[in-house]
Amino acid sequence: MLACRNHPDVTEGLRHCSRCGGAFCRDCTVTIGDRLYCATCKNEQLLDVRSGFDRSRLNFAGVLKRFGAIFIDYLIFNFPLYFVIVNMVIKQIRTPGYQPNPFINLIGLPVMLIMIVYEALMLQHKNGQTLGKMALKIRVVRPDGSPLTPGQCWGRAGMRAILGCLWIVDYIPAFFTDEKTTLHDMAAGTRVVELF
Repeated sequence: MLACRNHPDVTEGLRHCSRCGGAFCRDCTVTIGDRLYCATCKNEQLLDVRSGFDRSRLNFAGVLKRFGAIFIDYLIFNFPLYFVIVNMVIKQIRTPGYQPNPFINLIGLPVMLIMIVYEALMLQHKNGQTLGKMALKIRVVRPDGSPLTPGQCWGRAGMRAILGCLWIVDYIPAFFTDEKTTLHDMAAGTRVVELF
């Protein structure tokens, strides 16, 4: 269960820091402008304001970084799964009296479902990042830069899986929109940003 970082006994009425995404109770956050900040991020935000640096403007991640993060996630997660599945299929083919199984094409379905669960849980519990996104220092956020809701995490992961077979179509808008949004970003109300 989610609890305030400073007060582990407080689990209700939590709010998320706009800068670090951490969960805090009302006593541990302060509002600057229209955004909430924890004590650590409040000091950093005030220093940014004093120096004239506008951190409130989101720095959207480019398409290449996004593809790189997906590729890393694919290698980490799917390569071992496909290795096991291919070995199972080869073993089955080598058995005497082998008959093609019409359901062999459905092997990809559990892999896709596991990938949806992996991505959704990582986005939900790792502040909008998967392992690939952590490696390339990008994060998925709401359009205002605040952390995702659980519904957005699951909806985004599901839409990305559904549109996965049409990934070129899914990513076309990212080349032409100012916020570099894909179709699954538009559907889930998310943006991908580079970390400072």
